Amino acid sequence: MKKNKKEQEKKPFLKTKTKLDGGIEVELQKSPNNTLIGKIFAIAIAFITLFGGIFALIYLLTKL
Repeated sequence: MKKNKKEQEKKPFLKTKTKLDGGIEVELQKSPNNTLIGKIFAIAIAFITLFGGIFALIYLLTKL
């Protein structure tokens, strides 16, 4: 039988492990594109990349 998405167990985004020497290892469980905060950051970076240059150019041209 196939499990529905609701029945699937949710994995935490970050998983921490303690090494034998006392160090902490952090492992990503999911792709950032599959999380809400990852999608928000991707959209913000794309927006800043596309429109940041245009706004800076307009600002510099009006200062002349």
